[in-house]
Amino acid sequence: MRDRKVRLIGGGATLVWAATLFATPVLAHHSLAAYDVTKVGSASGTIKEFRWGAPHSSLVLAYIDKDGKPADMEIASGSPLMFVNRGFKPRDFHIGDKISITYHPNVNRAPGGALMTLTLPDGRVFSDTEGAPAAGGAPAAGK
Repeated sequence: MRDRKVRLIGGGATLVWAATLFATPVLAHHSLAAYDVTKVGSASGTIKEFRWGAPHSSLVLAYIDKDGKPADMEIASGSPLMFVNRGFKPRDFHIGDKISITYHPNVNRAPGGALMTLTLPDGRVFSDTEGAPAAGGAPAAGK
């Protein structure tokens, strides 16, 4: 009887340890620490790549940088479910489409960041609200 209790307690401790180990990356994954949520950048350009995938979608925007040279920036965005819930589908995003975006810039100052809004050529606007609560709401563009 005593051996059974020891095994049950040991097994329970192992389960708690495993749950903690695997939960930590999930919590870290949803962090906005890589982005300066107190700032908003904006850019216009063309979709070079759009990745519709879980847990997050992303895009590569080809744009002209401040020195007038062609450049690319990677923008992280919300889940495919968030896009669908706002009426967007994968076929709405085409390589070569001219779009404009607002985003929270990367903390490391590399081009790109976390998507806030994306305006498609037909005028429809996607708003990614996953990052807005961390920023206390979306600040005005350019601030």
